[in-house]
Amino acid sequence: MKKLIMMFMMMVAMAPASMAQDKSADDYKNEGNAAVREKNYKGALESYKQAITLWGDSVDAMTVYNAADCAKRINEYETAIELYNKSVALNYKADFSTYYIAEIYGKQGKIEERVALLEEAATKYTEGKVASFINKGLAKEYTAKAMASYKEGSAILAECQTAKPEQYDAIKARAAEKFQEAKPWVDKVLSVDPENANAKNILNGIKDYVK
Repeated sequence: MKKLIMMFMMMVAMAPASMAQDKSADDYKNEGNAAVREKNYKGALESYKQAITLWGDSVDAMTVYNAADCAKRINEYETAIELYNKSVALNYKADFSTYYIAEIYGKQGKIEERVALLEEAATKYTEGKVASFINKGLAKEYTAKAMASYKEGSAILAECQTAKPEQYDAIKARAAEKFQEAKPWVDKVLSVDPENANAKNILNGIKDYVK
C-alpha cells in the first residue's frame, strides 16, 4: 500500500513538468501575448524566448520582434539588440528594429555606434514614420556636436569682456576656429532637418566668423 501511495505522489509531482514539456511554441507565444496585455514584460519575454527556441528555423518573426520590444522595456539591452538584429534578418519591421537598436546605443552611451547606425539606416529607410525618427535622431546627435564647438567658441569670445583691446583679434581668431568646427555639424543638421531651430540659431551666431 505504501508503495502505491509513493508512486501516486511521484506521478502527481511529475505532472506539472510533463505538462510543461507538452507546451507548444504557439502555447508559449500566447502566454507571452497575455503577459504583454498585463504589462508583465519580463514574463512575456521568457515565454517568447521559449517559443523562439521551440520554433527553431521556422521561427515566427512577429514573436521575435515582440520579444525584442519586451527586452527593451525592461532594460535588458543586449538581449533586445540580439532579438532586433534577428528581426532585421527575418525582414520583419527591419526599419523599426534598426532604429530601436540605435536608441539603445544612445542609452548605453555608445554615441559613435548610434550615429553610424542611424546614418546607415537613413540610406536604407527613406520613407514612412521611421525615416522621420531616424532623421530626428541624427539631427539630435549632429546638433550636440555643433553645440559643443559653438559653446567653446562663445566662451573664448567672452574673454573679450576682460581683455585689453589689443588682445581682441587673437581672442576672436581662437573663437573663430571653434565656430569653424561647428559649421560642418550645423550643415549636417540642416541636411536632415532643414527647419531645425537650434541649428539656425547656431548658424546665425557664427555667421560673422565662418566663410
